[in-house]
Amino acid sequence: MHKLTTRSMELYYPAHLRGTALRVAARMEGCVERLRGDAWSKAERKRVLVYLTSADFNNAYVQSEFASTPQQMVLPQHMTLEQFNLLGLGETDIGDVACHESVHYVQMQQVGGLWNVLNQVTGGLFQPNIFTESWFLEGLATYYEGRLGKDTGRPYSPVWRGWWEGAVVAQKGELNAGYLSPENRALDPFGGNYLTGMNFVEYLAKTYGEKRLWKLVDEQGSSLFPPLAVTLRFKRVYGKDIGSLFSEYEQSLQKNLQVRERPATQQVLVREAGYFSRLVANPVDGSTALVSVGREAITHLTVYERDGRERFSRALVRLLPGRRWVVASSSLVSGMTFSRDGRWLYLVSADIDSVGSYTGKLWRVDARTGDVVRLWDDLVGMGGDLTADGRSYVFVEVSGDAANLVRLDLETGQRERLTDFKAHTALGTPVTSPDGGRYVFPMYGVEGWDLVLREPDGSLRWLTRDGLFNYSPRWLDDDHLVFLREHEGRLQAHVMTVSTRRIARVTDAPILVMDAAPAGGDAVVFLNRDGINFTVDRAPLTEALAELSATPEPPAESVATAPAPETETTAQGTEAQEGFVAFPGQPAPPTEAPTQAAADVPLAPVAPPPLPVDPAHDVDAPVTPPAVVGHAVDVLTDEPYSPLEGFFIPNYRVPYFYTVPNDVDENDPYFAGGISIAGQDRLGFNAYALTLTYDLKEKQPGVSFAYGNAMLSPFYLQVSASRLRENERTDLQATVFASRTFWTTPVSFGVLALDRRFDATDRRPSITTRLIGPEVAASYFAGEGTSYGGTQRGLGLSVSGGIFPKAFARDSTVGDVRLGVDGYLGGLPFIGKDNLLLSVAGRALPGAPDDLLEVGGILPGQAFFINRDSTTDGGLPLQLQPGLAFSEYLRGYEDHTFRARNVLLANARYRYRFIIDYGWASTLWVLPSLFVSQLELDAFGSLARTDNRTNHGAVGGSATLRLTMGQAYALSIFYQYAHRFDDGFGDLHIIGMTF
Repeated sequence: MHKLTTRSMELYYPAHLRGTALRVAARMEGCVERLRGDAWSKAERKRVLVYLTSADFNNAYVQSEFASTPQQMVLPQHMTLEQFNLLGLGETDIGDVACHESVHYVQMQQVGGLWNVLNQVTGGLFQPNIFTESWFLEGLATYYEGRLGKDTGRPYSPVWRGWWEGAVVAQKGELNAGYLSPENRALDPFGGNYLTGMNFVEYLAKTYGEKRLWKLVDEQGSSLFPPLAVTLRFKRVYGKDIGSLFSEYEQSLQKNLQVRERPATQQVLVREAGYFSRLVANPVDGSTALVSVGREAITHLTVYERDGRERFSRALVRLLPGRRWVVASSSLVSGMTFSRDGRWLYLVSADIDSVGSYTGKLWRVDARTGDVVRLWDDLVGMGGDLTADGRSYVFVEVSGDAANLVRLDLETGQRERLTDFKAHTALGTPVTSPDGGRYVFPMYGVEGWDLVLREPDGSLRWLTRDGLFNYSPRWLDDDHLVFLREHEGRLQAHVMTVSTRRIARVTDAPILVMDAAPAGGDAVVFLNRDGINFTVDRAPLTEALAELSATPEPPAESVATAPAPETETTAQGTEAQEGFVAFPGQPAPPTEAPTQAAADVPLAPVAPPPLPVDPAHDVDAPVTPPAVVGHAVDVLTDEPYSPLEGFFIPNYRVPYFYTVPNDVDENDPYFAGGISIAGQDRLGFNAYALTLTYDLKEKQPGVSFAYGNAMLSPFYLQVSASRLRENERTDLQATVFASRTFWTTPVSFGVLALDRRFDATDRRPSITTRLIGPEVAASYFAGEGTSYGGTQRGLGLSVSGGIFPKAFARDSTVGDVRLGVDGYLGGLPFIGKDNLLLSVAGRALPGAPDDLLEVGGILPGQAFFINRDSTTDGGLPLQLQPGLAFSEYLRGYEDHTFRARNVLLANARYRYRFIIDYGWASTLWVLPSLFVSQLELDAFGSLARTDNRTNHGAVGGSATLRLTMGQAYALSIFYQYAHRFDDGFGDLHIIGMTF
């Protein structure tokens, strides 16, 4: 690892990603300086702390300063999901992603007043802007994503805009503030905090000016009670609270609402195609393959005949251990294509590897049955197309911040690179011409996506160069393409004559077209956005093809040949040029030669476009990767990283004191106090926490210490030790544990040591008890669910065990073994909002006293109001209380516990959900927003059989209202009734709350 320091940031990166790090820094430096210039406060702030990782996790985030964790930004080296392309963020444009995250970082840094002083003294308690609603945090960042020196990202994506237009049209503009919540399922999969948040922030900026956005950030950062009265701070800044502002925005949506209808030529083939789907058609027989997921339907692969009849439909997620892939979803799919004979369907689906990183897998699917007959692993990137002979598959391989086309031989596994872009290139999925010699692929530039043609000799030429989001090409025949292109701000299917580059529009869909594909030579099928879902539609090609054929060919003398470039650069450019960028107001960078290997060959003759084009958009220009947007990076230092950097300077240092009621005389409380310190090195390889306490009653110190080590990643080691003195009792505890996750299965193992000593009193002698021994635990779960119905298919397995020699200061050895199995089913057919859970668990404590295991009682995090007194059995003898509880929950017995040594548990629960998804911008003007997601009705049965052959059973039901307050405070209010079959227990009524 290395550390690169500039004026505004400290960027840590793997040494082999130095070029990527410099380019990210170049883009990000300008964004940070621009944002700090926009911020209301001009106080000097710390450098932005950035971690660039080689892990493929398809995400980026900012972690705010909290307790012992410093504020930090985590970036991947690239993205590999095509979803990012559709949202206007190329898979290799991590600098653009960094600018989005920079908005979060700069916003969080705006801390003033009391909290600024406390953070300086303690090393960092928290940043008040984290309590701004999630819609404002993500909406602000997404709004600025496309306004930091480059027209990029979601604000310029017709897919993103179409998603929002569909939601607005579906509600006729009548939204409520609940659409700002990340939990509003009408906006799956992007979330209301992002989608509604960006559009609402955009409205505020347009109506009231951007300066007020930063004034609000300043007000929040200086507030004395940041979680409270956020809506009143909006009123101070805007003159209106959040609810009134959103109502005003809602009125503007209704005023400007345009409801467009399908044209008569657009035919619906599949009415319900999910809320996120991918589609391809077989041009030979017109059949279509659809991977879709719905709010009430799990992910399925479905193949339809040309007339819309279903050939088969298969669930994609596998449940049993030993599965060949772990995850499956329509959002992970790219490069769907049929073989030329229609027998096979190929697609690339992103999966996760043994350490949790994304990896691509190429599937070969029997197009007649849906069986996955073969997999090719380790495709880092996204899908593409089958070659004409069916022997190879061409896909987009991503390495560092460069993407290239690669041809995979399906028999030998050999890979051949077809392009040689060196850096900062983003490509979309390629398609192979019917003659097998040419490839067309989208390429991302400064203004968006355009199409590029690779000729048989390896030369490249632009097919479009206008920044109109040209994407998803499909060959219709040897000289025609069907592809997506913006028209009046909406993605529509178009057709192009490749030899002339003339274009005609095919569709006039009301909102959004995705995945248009030829279905025979006379029609295209496509995904049509219909409100908040997709349909599969078909439109004729006849008129568009006739329009192209009626256009006269240009004269031969107008054919132009682009000159060969005069210079070349190395893969990363010279040292001085790495990361050099052009930012508005800065000098232009040196002329950049193409980094495509074949770019020094003159372009093949091409016909001019039908209309004059701006020279900056000249399609005859050499095909080169775009320059990075930003400014020249002034690198102050660039040196190897030390694993102990910052380790000995605590990030968190807080003294505290409190009063404790005296057990003997409540009017005579005593004082206690202490200090907590915690720290870590800058990359978190080593972390520690130390707490010292002292109270005037015990007159003895307490100490606890924990240390974590990630140097052996993916294994994580943790050691802890403590000595605590409380209530005439001394506790000594120590643990050593190692943990890691294999795919999605967490495994932990280690040693636990507990020693408890009770002081002698007038009523008892001194008592010592202890547990020392190894423990191991692992859990497996495979399943999938829907946003309305919860888990619909699932299998969970868990196992844990421990051995404790001479337990409880006795000569006997005690074991602790637990096995559990959970199974989920989708509930009743054709409902979609319910599920059924069946679970069995066994717990045995061989060698333990008969009454060590406690069965029943409440779960952690639950608060109950019960209609009867608790009948819990008396406590364990002190010798059996070493500081670790052995317990099992039994539903219906929350007010009672049984003592046993072994138990077998069985539970069944059927749940139905009434979806509400409604919210308010604030609660009683002072508290955060309130979102009501659903009302759940449960019917359940539980049974426990203990080792003394006693059965305990209950049946009952419950009603639960699920709420979310603010951005992260989930709570539930419920009523539960249970009828117990034990004599003398009677029925149980509970009103409760969970957090």
